[in-house]
Amino acid sequence: MLPLLHPGDRIFVDETDQARSDLHDGEVIVFRRNDAIILKRIMAMPGETISGANRKVFRNGKQLDEPYLAPATGDNVPPTTFTPRIVGSGELFVMGDNRDRSFDSRVPEYPPVRLSDVVGQYRWTYWHASSAAK
Repeated sequence: MLPLLHPGDRIFVDETDQARSDLHDGEVIVFRRNDAIILKRIMAMPGETISGANRKVFRNGKQLDEPYLAPATGDNVPPTTFTPRIVGSGELFVMGDNRDRSFDSRVPEYPPVRLSDVVGQYRWTYWHASSAAK
């Protein structure tokens, strides 16, 4: 989730029922996948259409303003272009902020997140590992 979060940062996650049920586009969520805890940003909710072209993401046909993105690395792994798809009922389409290096809902091996797998919402960072090294 660079540049928002760095390895070793300590974060507060709201795990309340309200936080897990009151989700919106653009929020960073924490979820379980294959015995791991993962953070990604919600890009599309159930019933919304999502697509991407050349590092630009479109939700319901409108380009998203994404000031939180990490600068392009040129790696393009996974691809930054993906065909339109409608997010299924009970699912969330998620992406990382470091798009050139984030394995997320764009790739078939990493399907959309089931709502039942959401642990909570990221709220804030209370300790930055990078500041401890200074």
